[in-house]
Amino acid sequence: MNVQTMPSAAGWQPTPGQPALKLESDERWSDFQEVLNLLKFDGHLHQLNNSTLFRRRRLKAGQSAMVMGQPFDGLYVVRLGALKSSMTHVDGAEHVLSFPMKGDLLGFDGICKNKYLSEVVALTECDLIKIPSTDLFSPGRGCNDMERMAYWAISREIVQEQTTYALTHSAKSEARVARFLRVQSERFAAMGYSPTRFTLPMTRRDIGNHLNVTLETVSRAFSALDSLGIISAERREIKILSMEALRKFES
Repeated sequence: MNVQTMPSAAGWQPTPGQPALKLESDERWSDFQEVLNLLKFDGHLHQLNNSTLFRRRRLKAGQSAMVMGQPFDGLYVVRLGALKSSMTHVDGAEHVLSFPMKGDLLGFDGICKNKYLSEVVALTECDLIKIPSTDLFSPGRGCNDMERMAYWAISREIVQEQTTYALTHSAKSEARVARFLRVQSERFAAMGYSPTRFTLPMTRRDIGNHLNVTLETVSRAFSALDSLGIISAERREIKILSMEALRKFES
């Protein structure tokens, strides 16, 4: 990749024999090691090349990271914040696919048809790391560590989506809400936050859309869990009082 001048693309590598370019702001870039750490990559790499840097993209709440039909130009790793991934059907109805957070991979649905098939919108202020398609799928490029990492991360996301689908479509409506809260608890714990006290970044309507239940069902489930002393819910503020009871409510 030619890096004679400061690039506008997401990643760059210094030309052999040249000193590394001085970045305008180090906080706007991430190296390969940080990407691996965020993804919690546990696969095998031949030799870590940490000279590649990736540009970060900042979003405010309500801004889109990608939209349906936009040409595929790379993958994104969530560094900070929470987002909503959704598809809009021809009748205008929206279906919420997932709520990506720190360490999740975005944009892999764009590989198949070379365009993104879903829209991803920031629910909070977000910081994304872009891995350009040119760094992953250039013609004639053999499989390297970056490709290996991408394939591993894509496979992990598919497994997570399959697990989420099973969790949210194999139980009664109110039990799905309990499972959703338990999964969110596990996700916050994996990010190093409290698993029993957290703020949901999504609305109850979005939760219902994601779980294929009505807004009224979500509210009724929250009220039932609260009255039973399983959780304490104040708008989006959630406090889990008994994880064991929450699990029992799922069945």
